[in-house]
Amino acid sequence: MEMRRECERCHVGLSDDGSAYVCSHECSFCPSCVRTLTFVCPNCSGELVRRPRRSSQGSPGRGAPRSPDPSVTVRRATLADLDSVAQLFDEYRVFYDQKSDLRESRRFLEERLRRGESEIWLAAGGEGAVGFVQLYPMFSSVSLGPVLVLNDLFVRPAARRAGLGALLLATARARGVAAGAHYLELSTAVDNPAQRLYEANGWSLDREFLHYELPLPRPALGDRTPPGI
Repeated sequence: MEMRRECERCHVGLSDDGSAYVCSHECSFCPSCVRTLTFVCPNCSGELVRRPRRSSQGSPGRGAPRSPDPSVTVRRATLADLDSVAQLFDEYRVFYDQKSDLRESRRFLEERLRRGESEIWLAAGGEGAVGFVQLYPMFSSVSLGPVLVLNDLFVRPAARRAGLGALLLATARARGVAAGAHYLELSTAVDNPAQRLYEANGWSLDREFLHYELPLPRPALGDRTPPGI
């Protein structure tokens, strides 16, 4: 396969080990353009699929997990940590192109913690809270057992490249084992560079199932009661 060096639509550079999408004729596009094109090649109308990465073996430091910062510890968050976690959660949502809303972020997390609907693990050190991971418990009908959804993982930019992401992933794995979960799962943006972090820590890309979503109308602000079925 020819590893083309730039997106054919916006001409942004494409690295061998970065995210890119190709059709059967090897037309190549960046993840941002692929979303705009709805995963259909404008040249041949063929399906655009993720281009396999070449091995990074032999490239020093590439893809290898780093040692965690010893000054940072990870502990389970409680309601006493709500303000710190809410600030991180708001920053995380802004990263995913959502409007900053600290009040709603705090309300959402308070509901999850009070109802025991999620686990939040907080990474904190001398500089205060710098990252978190949030896990949602659910079940798998196929495997007939519990699973954990790693729904949120975030480390502040200033604290990155110090092994904290790997530390939070290790915490999530340990929680899954302790809970008897059959597996952990996550989804992420196709252009999120954290894909390298996941793969370096044992996560593998699902090539068997497709992920679909159906957007639904949101309830009016203040109306949190789900409609009757």
